[in-house]
Amino acid sequence: MALQQKNSCHRTLLNSSAVVAFLVNTNNSSYKIRRVCSLIIVLFLFACKKESNDIQIERTSLKGNLTDTYLSNNIEYINDSILKGKFKLDITKYEIENSTKQCRPITIKKTDFREYHDEGLVNVGDLDGDKKDEFVFVLTPLNSCEEGDSYYFTNNNIPRIKTDSGCCHPRNILNIGDIDEDGKMEIAEYYSSCASRYKAITIYSFKKSKWKEIKSFSFVLNDQFSIEKDFKKLFRKISKNNLEYYEISDVNGKNELVASWKQIRI
Repeated sequence: MALQQKNSCHRTLLNSSAVVAFLVNTNNSSYKIRRVCSLIIVLFLFACKKESNDIQIERTSLKGNLTDTYLSNNIEYINDSILKGKFKLDITKYEIENSTKQCRPITIKKTDFREYHDEGLVNVGDLDGDKKDEFVFVLTPLNSCEEGDSYYFTNNNIPRIKTDSGCCHPRNILNIGDIDEDGKMEIAEYYSSCASRYKAITIYSFKKSKWKEIKSFSFVLNDQFSIEKDFKKLFRKISKNNLEYYEISDVNGKNELVASWKQIRI
């Protein structure tokens, strides 16, 4: 379109120049007519130059907009720019899961991802018993069918943990130890809906190459326990298969915790 506009401007200028040249060379043309035609040529020259500048600005703007975004399932960008070559993520199985649905990739601003989601990789220990530590990181939804962020691990044999929240952080995943003593670690996920003071913590066990949800319990924001400093204090192993967790369900009017230790079997 821009090229067509530019060519149109040039064609009009050439046609006008031909008319002016004809009039100038015609003996019967008056001096005033020749002056008016010359003025028209000057005006066309100015208009074409301005149009050319506007087109150049538009092209630069479009180029900037394109380079500042990426598609949510662009695995090359994820591996090269987000993970910076530290791990090669494979999302093939997640793409297959959504292949029967009308799921479309989402256009994401790189600046937004860097500001709100790019928190790097956090070591969560050896989760699957292969003698190698895993790291957890967060990615935004891969497509329009997914409702929130997901936790991924630097081991393609360990599946991601999907959420419906946009407030996921790598530090929200905690290794709570091998409670059932099967050589694989149990983990806890701190869940936040962003705005509410009422949060939740979910315990998972890695069974048959899948995450099995064991228990979800309440955690209310309070002045005594913070997830950043006290996450591990909310759990204690009693014996093989037996775990205690500290549930904080509310804070009363006296700023006292409504909380208690509870036990589950894994």
